[in-house]
Amino acid sequence: MNNKVSSQKSSNWDGRRSIVTARILTQVGVEQGADLDALLAQTGISRSMLDDDQAELDTAQEIQLIRNLVQALPHIPTLGLIAGSRHRLHTYGLWGYAVVSSPTWGSAINMASRMMSQTILLTRHRVDRVGDQLIASFESDHIPVDIRPFVVDRDRACAVTLQREIIGQPIPYTEVRMQRPEPAPEQVVAYTDLFGIRPTFGHAQDSGVFKADILNQPLATPVSQTVNHCEQMCRQLIEARYQHTGVVAQVRDRLLRTPGRIPDMEDIAAEMHMTSRTLRRHLTAEGKTFRCLLEEVRSTLAEELMTRANLTHGEIAQRLGYADVTTFIEAFRRWKGMPPSEFRRAQGLPGYTRRSPQWSAVLN
Repeated sequence: MNNKVSSQKSSNWDGRRSIVTARILTQVGVEQGADLDALLAQTGISRSMLDDDQAELDTAQEIQLIRNLVQALPHIPTLGLIAGSRHRLHTYGLWGYAVVSSPTWGSAINMASRMMSQTILLTRHRVDRVGDQLIASFESDHIPVDIRPFVVDRDRACAVTLQREIIGQPIPYTEVRMQRPEPAPEQVVAYTDLFGIRPTFGHAQDSGVFKADILNQPLATPVSQTVNHCEQMCRQLIEARYQHTGVVAQVRDRLLRTPGRIPDMEDIAAEMHMTSRTLRRHLTAEGKTFRCLLEEVRSTLAEELMTRANLTHGEIAQRLGYADVTTFIEAFRRWKGMPPSEFRRAQGLPGYTRRSPQWSAVLN
Protein backbone atom coordinates (compact mmCIF):
# COMPACT_ATOMS: atom_id res chain seq x y z
CA MET A 1 0.00 0.00 0.00
CA ASN A 2 1.35 3.43 -0.98
CA ASN A 3 2.15 5.83 1.81
CA LYS A 4 1.01 9.35 1.02
CA VAL A 5 3.72 11.54 2.53
CA SER A 6 2.40 14.97 1.59
CA SER A 7 -0.66 16.56 0.11
CA GLN A 8 -0.75 20.33 -0.37
CA LYS A 9 -2.48 22.68 -2.79
CA SER A 10 -2.63 26.31 -3.78
CA SER A 11 -4.54 28.57 -6.18
CA ASN A 12 -5.08 32.16 -7.12
CA TRP A 13 -8.82 31.79 -7.68
CA ASP A 14 -9.73 34.98 -5.83
CA GLY A 15 -6.68 37.12 -6.57
CA ARG A 16 -5.73 39.79 -9.08
CA ARG A 17 -3.88 38.56 -12.12
CA SER A 18 -1.31 40.00 -14.51
CA ILE A 19 -2.55 41.32 -17.85
CA VAL A 20 0.03 39.00 -19.46
CA THR A 21 -2.48 36.15 -19.25
CA ALA A 22 -5.18 38.10 -21.11
CA ARG A 23 -2.65 39.33 -23.65
CA ILE A 24 -1.63 35.77 -24.52
CA LEU A 25 -5.24 34.58 -24.76
CA THR A 26 -6.22 37.40 -27.13
CA GLN A 27 -3.07 37.01 -29.24
CA VAL A 28 -3.76 33.31 -29.72
CA GLY A 29 -7.40 34.00 -30.54
CA VAL A 30 -6.65 36.66 -33.15
CA GLU A 31 -3.94 34.51 -34.74
CA GLN A 32 -6.46 31.68 -35.08
CA GLY A 33 -9.04 33.96 -36.75
CA ALA A 34 -11.16 35.32 -33.87
CA ASP A 35 -12.24 38.96 -33.69
CA LEU A 36 -10.55 40.91 -30.88
CA ASP A 37 -13.65 42.89 -29.93
CA ALA A 38 -15.66 39.66 -29.72
CA LEU A 39 -13.00 38.16 -27.45
CA LEU A 40 -13.14 41.19 -25.13
CA ALA A 41 -16.94 41.36 -25.03
CA GLN A 42 -18.38 41.47 -21.49
CA THR A 43 -14.91 41.09 -19.94
CA GLY A 44 -14.33 44.69 -18.90
CA ILE A 45 -10.91 44.43 -20.57
CA SER A 46 -10.12 47.19 -23.08
CA ARG A 47 -7.60 47.20 -25.92
CA SER A 48 -5.56 49.80 -24.03
CA MET A 49 -5.37 47.52 -20.98
CA LEU A 50 -3.76 44.82 -23.09
CA ASP A 51 -0.88 47.21 -23.82
CA ASP A 52 -0.47 48.30 -20.19
CA ASP A 53 2.10 46.14 -18.39
CA GLN A 54 0.80 47.34 -15.02
CA ALA A 55 -2.84 46.44 -15.71
CA GLU A 56 -4.50 43.61 -13.79
CA LEU A 57 -7.68 41.59 -14.15
CA ASP A 58 -9.68 39.41 -11.80
CA THR A 59 -10.62 35.78 -12.20
CA ALA A 60 -14.14 36.51 -13.43
CA GLN A 61 -12.73 38.61 -16.28
CA GLU A 62 -10.34 35.87 -17.31
CA ILE A 63 -13.09 33.25 -17.21
CA GLN A 64 -15.26 35.36 -19.51
CA LEU A 65 -12.32 35.92 -21.86
CA ILE A 66 -11.65 32.18 -22.01
CA ARG A 67 -15.34 31.51 -22.59
CA ASN A 68 -15.35 33.97 -25.50
CA LEU A 69 -12.22 32.36 -26.94
CA VAL A 70 -13.58 28.83 -26.72
CA GLN A 71 -16.90 29.85 -28.26
CA ALA A 72 -15.17 31.70 -31.08
CA LEU A 73 -12.89 28.78 -32.00
CA PRO A 74 -14.71 25.53 -31.19
CA HIS A 75 -13.07 23.76 -34.14
CA ILE A 76 -9.58 23.91 -32.56
CA PRO A 77 -9.47 21.18 -29.87
CA THR A 78 -5.83 21.93 -28.95
CA LEU A 79 -6.48 25.62 -28.28
CA GLY A 80 -5.56 25.30 -24.59
CA LEU A 81 -2.24 23.66 -25.45
CA ILE A 82 -1.45 26.46 -27.88
CA ALA A 83 -2.20 29.15 -25.29
CA GLY A 84 -0.30 27.44 -22.48
CA SER A 85 2.79 26.95 -24.62
CA ARG A 86 3.02 30.73 -25.21
CA HIS A 87 3.95 31.58 -21.62
CA ARG A 88 7.60 32.48 -21.08
CA LEU A 89 9.48 32.99 -17.85
CA HIS A 90 10.98 36.35 -18.76
CA THR A 91 7.54 37.99 -19.00
CA TYR A 92 7.05 37.66 -15.22
CA GLY A 93 9.76 40.06 -14.08
CA LEU A 94 11.45 39.43 -10.75
CA TRP A 95 9.72 36.05 -10.49
CA GLY A 96 11.85 35.03 -13.47
CA TYR A 97 15.03 36.09 -11.67
CA ALA A 98 13.93 34.19 -8.57
CA VAL A 99 13.43 31.04 -10.62
CA VAL A 100 16.63 31.08 -12.71
CA SER A 101 18.78 31.91 -9.67
CA SER A 102 17.67 28.71 -7.91
CA PRO A 103 20.40 26.15 -7.14
CA THR A 104 18.51 22.92 -7.93
CA TRP A 105 15.66 21.60 -10.06
CA GLY A 106 13.57 21.26 -6.93
CA SER A 107 13.97 24.85 -5.74
CA ALA A 108 13.47 26.19 -9.28
CA ILE A 109 10.30 24.17 -9.86
CA ASN A 110 9.08 25.16 -6.40
CA MET A 111 9.58 28.85 -7.23
CA ALA A 112 7.97 28.50 -10.66
CA SER A 113 5.02 26.69 -9.10
CA ARG A 114 4.51 29.56 -6.67
CA MET A 115 4.72 32.04 -9.53
CA MET A 116 2.20 30.15 -11.64
CA SER A 117 -0.23 29.69 -8.77
CA GLN A 118 -0.22 33.44 -8.14
CA THR A 119 -0.19 34.69 -11.72
CA ILE A 120 -1.38 32.08 -14.24
CA LEU A 121 -3.14 28.94 -13.06
CA LEU A 122 -6.88 28.65 -12.61
CA THR A 123 -6.62 24.99 -11.67
CA ARG A 124 -5.38 24.09 -8.19
CA HIS A 125 -1.89 22.64 -8.32
CA ARG A 126 -1.31 19.79 -5.88
CA VAL A 127 1.82 17.73 -5.23
CA ASP A 128 1.87 14.40 -3.38
CA ARG A 129 4.88 12.29 -2.56
CA VAL A 130 4.23 8.56 -2.75
CA GLY A 131 7.32 6.51 -2.00
CA ASP A 132 10.08 7.64 -4.35
CA GLN A 133 7.66 9.32 -6.76
CA LEU A 134 6.00 12.73 -6.98
CA ILE A 135 2.49 13.10 -8.33
CA ALA A 136 1.74 16.61 -9.56
CA SER A 137 -2.02 17.07 -10.03
CA PHE A 138 -4.19 19.82 -11.48
CA GLU A 139 -7.57 19.92 -9.74
CA SER A 140 -10.36 21.44 -11.83
CA ASP A 141 -13.72 20.60 -10.21
CA HIS A 142 -14.21 24.28 -9.34
CA ILE A 143 -13.76 25.38 -13.00
CA PRO A 144 -16.96 26.01 -15.01
CA VAL A 145 -17.67 22.91 -17.07
CA ASP A 146 -17.84 24.71 -20.43
CA ILE A 147 -14.23 25.96 -20.18
CA ARG A 148 -12.72 23.22 -18.03
CA PRO A 149 -10.99 21.26 -20.84
CA PHE A 150 -9.37 24.44 -22.13
CA VAL A 151 -8.21 25.55 -18.68
CA VAL A 152 -6.71 22.16 -17.81
CA ASP A 153 -4.87 22.03 -21.14
CA ARG A 154 -3.68 25.62 -20.80
CA ASP A 155 -2.43 25.21 -17.25
CA ARG A 156 -0.67 21.91 -17.89
CA ALA A 157 0.94 23.16 -21.10
CA CYS A 158 2.09 26.30 -19.30
CA ALA A 159 3.64 24.27 -16.48
CA VAL A 160 5.48 21.94 -18.86
CA THR A 161 6.68 24.80 -21.07
CA LEU A 162 8.11 26.78 -18.16
CA GLN A 163 9.67 23.66 -16.61
CA ARG A 164 11.40 22.92 -19.91
CA GLU A 165 12.62 26.50 -20.14
CA ILE A 166 13.95 26.44 -16.58
CA ILE A 167 15.83 23.15 -16.56
CA GLY A 168 16.73 23.05 -20.25
CA GLN A 169 14.97 19.77 -20.97
CA PRO A 170 11.56 18.14 -20.52
CA ILE A 171 10.63 16.84 -17.07
CA PRO A 172 11.18 13.04 -17.33
CA TYR A 173 7.63 11.94 -16.60
CA THR A 174 7.16 8.25 -15.96
CA GLU A 175 3.39 8.57 -16.43
CA VAL A 176 0.93 11.27 -17.52
CA ARG A 177 -2.71 10.80 -16.55
CA MET A 178 -5.66 12.65 -18.03
CA GLN A 179 -9.21 12.77 -16.75
CA ARG A 180 -10.93 13.12 -20.09
CA PRO A 181 -11.83 10.21 -22.38
CA GLU A 182 -9.25 9.41 -25.04
CA PRO A 183 -9.62 12.03 -27.81
CA ALA A 184 -8.96 11.83 -31.55
CA PRO A 185 -5.52 10.52 -32.61
CA GLU A 186 -4.24 13.97 -33.62
CA GLN A 187 -4.97 15.28 -30.13
CA VAL A 188 -3.18 12.32 -28.57
CA VAL A 189 -0.16 13.21 -30.71
CA ALA A 190 -0.29 16.82 -29.46
CA TYR A 191 -0.36 15.67 -25.84
CA THR A 192 2.48 13.22 -26.47
CA ASP A 193 4.60 15.96 -28.05
CA LEU A 194 3.95 18.21 -25.06
CA PHE A 195 4.71 15.75 -22.27
CA GLY A 196 7.32 13.62 -24.03
CA ILE A 197 5.29 10.52 -23.17
CA ARG A 198 1.90 9.23 -24.34
CA PRO A 199 -0.77 10.02 -21.73
CA THR A 200 -3.36 7.55 -20.55
CA PHE A 201 -6.97 8.68 -20.29
CA GLY A 202 -10.07 8.20 -18.16
CA HIS A 203 -8.38 8.77 -14.79
CA ALA A 204 -10.01 10.31 -11.73
CA GLN A 205 -7.68 13.31 -11.96
CA ASP A 206 -5.21 15.06 -14.26
CA SER A 207 -1.67 14.41 -13.04
CA GLY A 208 1.92 13.69 -13.97
CA VAL A 209 4.27 11.27 -12.21
CA PHE A 210 8.06 11.56 -11.96
CA LYS A 211 10.91 10.43 -9.73
CA ALA A 212 11.45 12.55 -6.62
CA ASP A 213 15.24 12.33 -6.78
CA ILE A 214 15.42 14.61 -9.84
CA LEU A 215 14.69 17.55 -7.52
CA ASN A 216 18.25 17.37 -6.16
CA GLN A 217 19.88 17.87 -9.56
CA PRO A 218 21.75 21.18 -9.88
CA LEU A 219 20.11 23.75 -12.11
CA ALA A 220 22.13 24.33 -15.25
CA THR A 221 22.37 27.76 -16.88
CA PRO A 222 18.87 28.51 -18.24
CA VAL A 223 18.17 29.56 -21.82
CA SER A 224 20.02 32.71 -22.82
CA GLN A 225 16.89 34.75 -23.55
CA THR A 226 15.69 34.36 -19.97
CA VAL A 227 19.07 35.20 -18.44
CA ASN A 228 19.58 38.17 -20.77
CA HIS A 229 16.16 39.54 -19.89
CA CYS A 230 16.82 39.12 -16.16
CA GLU A 231 20.16 40.91 -16.48
CA GLN A 232 18.58 43.78 -18.41
CA MET A 233 15.70 44.08 -15.94
CA CYS A 234 18.03 44.10 -12.93
CA ARG A 235 20.32 46.62 -14.60
CA GLN A 236 17.38 48.97 -15.14
CA LEU A 237 16.37 48.64 -11.49
CA ILE A 238 19.86 49.54 -10.30
CA GLU A 239 20.37 52.32 -12.86
CA ALA A 240 17.20 53.95 -11.55
CA ARG A 241 19.03 54.40 -8.22
CA TYR A 242 22.71 54.58 -9.18
CA GLN A 243 24.19 56.07 -12.36
CA HIS A 244 27.46 54.38 -13.34
CA THR A 245 29.80 54.43 -16.33
CA GLY A 246 33.23 53.07 -17.23
CA VAL A 247 34.76 50.18 -15.34
CA VAL A 248 32.24 50.59 -12.52
CA ALA A 249 29.37 49.91 -14.94
CA GLN A 250 31.21 46.89 -16.38
CA VAL A 251 31.67 45.37 -12.93
CA ARG A 252 28.04 46.06 -11.99
CA ASP A 253 26.83 44.38 -15.17
CA ARG A 254 29.02 41.35 -14.51
CA LEU A 255 27.58 41.03 -11.02
CA LEU A 256 24.13 40.70 -12.63
CA ARG A 257 25.00 38.35 -15.48
CA THR A 258 24.67 35.02 -13.67
CA PRO A 259 21.60 35.06 -11.40
CA GLY A 260 22.24 33.23 -8.14
CA ARG A 261 25.97 32.98 -8.86
CA ILE A 262 27.48 36.34 -7.91
CA PRO A 263 31.24 36.28 -8.70
CA ASP A 264 33.96 37.72 -6.44
CA MET A 265 36.39 40.46 -7.45
CA GLU A 266 39.15 38.02 -8.41
CA ASP A 267 36.86 36.22 -10.86
CA ILE A 268 35.70 39.47 -12.45
CA ALA A 269 39.25 40.81 -12.69
CA ALA A 270 40.38 37.62 -14.44
CA GLU A 271 37.50 37.90 -16.93
CA MET A 272 38.57 41.51 -17.61
CA HIS A 273 42.18 40.34 -18.15
CA MET A 274 43.67 42.23 -15.23
CA THR A 275 44.70 41.55 -11.67
CA SER A 276 42.36 42.26 -8.78
CA ARG A 277 44.78 44.97 -7.65
CA THR A 278 44.49 46.71 -11.03
CA LEU A 279 40.71 46.40 -10.96
CA ARG A 280 40.62 47.87 -7.46
CA ARG A 281 42.70 50.80 -8.66
CA HIS A 282 40.33 51.45 -11.60
CA LEU A 283 37.30 51.39 -9.30
CA THR A 284 38.98 53.73 -6.80
CA ALA A 285 39.78 56.18 -9.60
CA GLU A 286 36.07 56.24 -10.43
CA GLY A 287 35.11 56.76 -6.79
CA LYS A 288 33.86 53.24 -5.98
CA THR A 289 34.94 50.04 -4.27
CA PHE A 290 34.01 46.52 -5.20
CA ARG A 291 32.23 46.05 -1.89
CA CYS A 292 30.19 49.20 -2.47
CA LEU A 293 29.05 47.94 -5.89
CA LEU A 294 28.21 44.54 -4.49
CA GLU A 295 26.14 46.18 -1.75
CA GLU A 296 24.27 48.31 -4.31
CA VAL A 297 23.38 45.23 -6.35
CA ARG A 298 22.41 43.15 -3.33
CA SER A 299 20.36 45.84 -1.59
CA THR A 300 18.40 46.69 -4.74
CA LEU A 301 17.66 43.08 -5.64
CA ALA A 302 16.82 42.17 -2.04
CA GLU A 303 14.17 44.88 -1.84
CA GLU A 304 12.71 43.99 -5.23
CA LEU A 305 12.61 40.25 -4.53
CA MET A 306 10.90 40.98 -1.23
CA THR A 307 8.29 43.40 -2.59
CA ARG A 308 7.58 42.00 -6.05
CA ALA A 309 8.02 38.25 -5.59
CA ASN A 310 7.51 37.94 -1.82
CA LEU A 311 10.50 35.62 -1.37
CA THR A 312 11.47 34.47 2.10
CA HIS A 313 14.56 35.90 3.75
CA GLY A 314 16.35 32.58 3.30
CA GLU A 315 15.49 32.43 -0.40
CA ILE A 316 16.77 35.96 -0.93
CA ALA A 317 19.97 35.24 0.99
CA GLN A 318 20.61 32.17 -1.15
CA ARG A 319 20.10 34.06 -4.42
CA LEU A 320 22.33 36.95 -3.41
CA GLY A 321 25.26 34.77 -2.40
CA TYR A 322 25.07 35.01 1.40
CA ALA A 323 26.38 32.14 3.49
CA ASP A 324 23.25 32.10 5.66
CA VAL A 325 20.09 34.03 6.37
CA THR A 326 21.51 35.66 9.51
CA THR A 327 24.26 37.35 7.50
CA PHE A 328 21.67 38.62 5.04
CA ILE A 329 19.45 40.00 7.81
CA GLU A 330 22.43 41.85 9.31
CA ALA A 331 23.27 43.34 5.90
CA PHE A 332 19.66 44.39 5.33
CA ARG A 333 19.60 46.12 8.72
CA ARG A 334 22.72 48.03 7.69
CA TRP A 335 21.10 49.16 4.41
CA LYS A 336 17.66 50.09 5.69
CA GLY A 337 18.20 50.72 9.38
CA MET A 338 15.74 47.95 10.24
CA PRO A 339 15.47 44.15 9.85
CA PRO A 340 13.66 42.83 6.76
CA SER A 341 10.62 41.70 8.79
CA GLU A 342 10.10 45.26 10.03
CA PHE A 343 10.64 46.60 6.51
CA ARG A 344 7.89 44.32 5.23
CA ARG A 345 5.47 45.64 7.83
CA ALA A 346 6.45 49.27 7.15
CA GLN A 347 5.81 48.76 3.43
CA GLY A 348 2.44 47.13 4.07
CA LEU A 349 3.63 43.89 2.48
CA PRO A 350 1.80 40.63 3.20
CA GLY A 351 3.50 38.07 5.36
CA TYR A 352 5.51 35.69 3.24
CA THR A 353 5.03 31.96 2.92
CA ARG A 354 8.17 30.22 4.08
CA ARG A 355 7.86 27.72 1.30
CA SER A 356 5.40 27.02 -1.46
CA PRO A 357 2.50 25.12 0.17
CA GLN A 358 2.42 22.42 -2.45
CA TRP A 359 6.18 21.77 -2.15
CA SER A 360 6.66 22.25 1.60
CA ALA A 361 6.91 18.58 2.43
CA VAL A 362 8.13 16.99 -0.78
CA LEU A 363 11.33 19.05 -0.77
CA ASN A 364 12.30 17.98 2.76
